[in-house]
Amino acid sequence: MKFTRLLIVAGIAALAAACATGHTGNKSLEAYCAIEGNADTDICKVNTAAVTRDAATRAVAQQGVDAAGRAQSTADQALARQDGVFCETRTLNRTDTGSCSAGYTLVGCAQSRYTTRSGGPTVMREMDDTHCRFATRVLEIKARCCMVGAAAAPKEPVPETPRGRQSTPARTS
Repeated sequence: MKFTRLLIVAGIAALAAACATGHTGNKSLEAYCAIEGNADTDICKVNTAAVTRDAATRAVAQQGVDAAGRAQSTADQALARQDGVFCETRTLNRTDTGSCSAGYTLVGCAQSRYTTRSGGPTVMREMDDTHCRFATRVLEIKARCCMVGAAAAPKEPVPETPRGRQSTPARTS
């Protein structure tokens, strides 16, 4: 009986020692898989798949880093240029036409304020690089003007409109 127990304990110890050294013994996984007969074992196949996946992940990450570097280089070149884009927004009151200062190009025009008493929103009739025109006089126009150059052109002052009594547009049916 004591001999059987001793044999069982010795078997468990041998099994534990075998598990402790692992499938590859005392060799590293690379050294174990480099042996010609072990290359087709499951542990080497799994390791090869993991290494391949890691290499693909590193390649994708490197492509991202390279693309970011190219984008940063392009942005740095653009910032280093002497030419700049200069924009201004002109607010024009009680007029039907919006325009820009000399040297600027009109890029946007909008009726920004209206009341029903003064006729409500109106239709834009015309817009080109120099001015925009509405169908009727409006309370306020916001004209966005931009230019590209080494320095901004001097800005013209916006003319003040007298604040007299404003006529109501005639209604047509």
